[in-house]
Parts: sequence; C-alpha cells; structure tokens
Amino acid sequence: MPTAVIIDDDEMVNEVLKFILENDYNVYNYYTAEDALKSDVIASADIIITDVNLPGINGLEFIHKVHEIDENVPIIVITAYNDIEVAISALKAGAFDFILKPFKNDQITLAVQRAYERHKLVKENIKLVEELKLKNQELEKLYAQLQARSIQIENELDIASNLQQCLFPVVFPEIKGFSFYLKFKPVEKISGDFFDFIIHDEKHFSFIFADVSGHGVPAALYSAIVKTAITTFVDISKSPSDILKEMNQFLIQTQKMMSYNYATIFFAHFDLAKSCIEYVNAGLPSPIVMHPDGHIIRMETTGPFVGIFDTSLYTTKKIELLPGDKLLFFSDGAFECPDRVDRILGEKRFQELIDEHRDLEIPELIEFLFDKIQDFCGVDRFVDDVTMLGMKFSTH
Repeated sequence: MPTAVIIDDDEMVNEVLKFILENDYNVYNYYTAEDALKSDVIASADIIITDVNLPGINGLEFIHKVHEIDENVPIIVITAYNDIEVAISALKAGAFDFILKPFKNDQITLAVQRAYERHKLVKENIKLVEELKLKNQELEKLYAQLQARSIQIENELDIASNLQQCLFPVVFPEIKGFSFYLKFKPVEKISGDFFDFIIHDEKHFSFIFADVSGHGVPAALYSAIVKTAITTFVDISKSPSDILKEMNQFLIQTQKMMSYNYATIFFAHFDLAKSCIEYVNAGLPSPIVMHPDGHIIRMETTGPFVGIFDTSLYTTKKIELLPGDKLLFFSDGAFECPDRVDRILGEKRFQELIDEHRDLEIPELIEFLFDKIQDFCGVDRFVDDVTMLGMKFSTH
C-alpha cells in the first residue's frame, strides 16, 4: 500500500485522519514536524498531510524542508477558516492542496486520492525520463561506435580504391598511331569495371574491357580475380576464343561453386601489321568501330558471360582496321541509369546518339554522351559504374 504521513499537534485530528486513511494507506502519524523529519519515512512518503500551525517548525517551514528531501511528494495542508491567507501562502510555497477545518471525511479521502494519483504520475514520468536517459546514453554509445566504424570503413574503402587503380593503366600505353580518351564514374569508391592493355611488340597488343556483376567491394574483389586471370592466360599465339575459354574454366574453379559473380568481357588482339582486330565479346554491350566514311561496325556478342557455365563456347571474329577509325567501348551503366520516374535511357537510344554524332572526335563524342547521360538521369541517380573508353587510329 502507499504511504501516508500525518503531522498535526491536535491528537484528535491526528487520530481522525489516521482512521480515515488507514484502510488504503500505510499511515505514519506525528505531532511535530521535527519528529517527522527525524524519521526515514519522509523520504519514501507518497502523500503528506500537515497542519499549518505546528509547535516548533511550522507548516510553511516544514514544506520547504520536505521538498529539500523530495521535491515531488505532494503535501496537503490543513488550516482553520480564519487562516485562509496562510493556506494560500502554503500553496505558493509548494503545497499540493489545502483543506479547511472542520473537514468532512470525503474531503480528506478525495484530496488524498488526487494527490496520490498525481504522485504516481510524477514517479512514472521520472522513471520514464530516467529510462529515456539510459536509452539515449546507449544510443549515443552505439552512434559513436557506428561513427568510428564508418570512418574505419571509409578508410578501408580509400585503401581498396587506391589498390584497385592497379586494374587500370597508370597512363595509356604509347602505341604508334593510337590515341585514347577515358570517362569513368564509379557508383561507389570502388568499381567492377576495368580495362587493360598488354603490349606484345610494336605491331601487336591485346586489349581487355570488362564489367563485373554488381558494384562496390564484391565487384572490385572479383574484378581483381578477373584481371589476374586475363594476364595469366593472354598469349598472342592463342586465339581470343581459346583464351576466354581457359579463363572461364579458371574463374569457375576458383570460385569452387556456382556463384552470382560473373563478368562480361571484350577481349581482342590488335595486329597492326595486318591491320586487323581479332576479338571475342562475352556479353559486353557491343563496342563500336566508326570508319572514316561513316560506316559503323558493331562488335556484337560472340559468347556468354564469363564465370558462369563450364560448357561455354566462344567464337573469335575478325574485322579490318583502317586509318582514321574510331573505336568506342562502354559498360552497360552508360545507358541503364534511371530518370526520376525510373525509365532508363536504354541501349537502343544510346546507340542512336552515337550514330547521330559519329562525326565528332573521340574526346568530344564521349563528353557529349556523358553529358546526355547526366541530363537524362541526374548527377545523383547513377546505379551502376559508367566507363567509356575511346580509341582513335590514325596511321600504321
């Protein structure tokens, strides 16, 4: 039961109050404020009833002293009709309510009940506030841990990004008659797109352009495996189709089991002595060769994605390389970014833009295409890495 404390120097009033409350409360009654303050019960009281006119410490002083112990405990003061101003002073001093003598039993019961209900609400509120403070402290601690982990991840991504730059040539190779231009925008700090050149001699080099499934850390790690594989299996004496077949087997065995990782790859041998390109396209959007007379050749798919099926077959194709040819390679991120209503630009429209502006030089063409992509989807809506690489072949 809740605890009620009564202080009144009138023994009869004291006993009457006790009689009224003792069925519903643990009642402690005192005749002076000093006696009540000496006890430990004040600190745990749910309700206090006190006379204003007490010997020694009076009711107003008592209110101040109680509130120094517990500022939330409700205090009801009892006073005579001719002391109404004292009762008002008690309310100003922090009393919850006052009752005038002579009183009725119901007045005491109702006043005490209201005071007790108020005290319960105050205690519940204090408890909730304390729980909220603890939760906030826990959240602040978790937030600090998340912030620290976020900084750690950012640092790790910076390191991974720097390491991944090894997948790209530090500078374009010096190949007689060739100039190059690149536009690259990863969705995250690290990417699944990469390309590389392998120079065999003055007249022969191999080229790889790849797009690994997904983006971010998993794609970057898988792209590193693909890069290792291609540099391991490249041999100018082997056809591009044989190289991709060996590479496909290697990637499947490396993964030990079928996984969601795969790569679309364009791989080619450039033979400047014979003015030709032998290539395999394993699922990459068709690279484009633009002849000086305006004729366009699309180097379309000649085999499935790499790293999925161990029975995959790849076909080598050959095209003629002419002075003045412009070559354009791009990942599917170039045309798969959505606009604000989730429509994508689409490969067909992207190819049409290339056809319509084929007379532009490679740097201008790539910048034009990139601007069109950004105009279509917005600078903050890229969902996949975008890589566009152009080559211009001028002379033998």
